[in-house]
Order: sequence, then C-alpha cells, then structure tokens
Amino acid sequence: MAIAAILVIGGGFAVWQFGFSGGKVLDVKQAESGVKEILSDPINGYGANDVESVNCNNGENPKVAANNSFTCKVQINGATRQVNVEFTDDNGTYAVDGPR
Repeated sequence: MAIAAILVIGGGFAVWQFGFSGGKVLDVKQAESGVKEILSDPINGYGANDVESVNCNNGENPKVAANNSFTCKVQINGATRQVNVEFTDDNGTYAVDGPR
C-alpha cells in the first residue's frame, strides 16, 4: 500500500544555483540527499528501514519553478521504488511524495 502523505522540505534544505539560462536550478546531489533523509527519518519523514540509493532526475539539476516536478528512483529494503518531488514555490521549496 502506497503512503499518500507528502512531506515538504523548506527552501533552506534546497540548495539551488543559477543555471546558464539565468533560471534557478536545484543541485541534484543535494536533492538526492534530502530525499534520502526524508525517506529514512522515522520522526519527521517516512521512516523507511533501509534506503540504499536515491537517483533523481537522471542526474540533471531540475529547474526551480512552482509546480515543476521530477522523479527519483530509490532502493528501499531491496525494492526499487519511485518518488515524485514537486516544487511548491519559486524559491526551491519542494514536497516529497511517498514511495510508490
């Protein structure tokens, strides 16, 4: 059964930089770290037992824009899952959906 809750990460956790196009992008490695933390955290996150790997957006830095989203492939307890991540504003705040 998939967890329907969505956890929001504040802009302080979302490290972004300006891309060559002049727009803001999220550092994909920071995103992967943040998603892993949320999936693993038993108090403020989903409390997954063993998050082995997180690979987001095919390794590309996603553009920061409200309602823009990207996916992460994760290995949790030996199973491959997918997690959707959506920006909630233009400042880099994003919400992490439960693994599916």
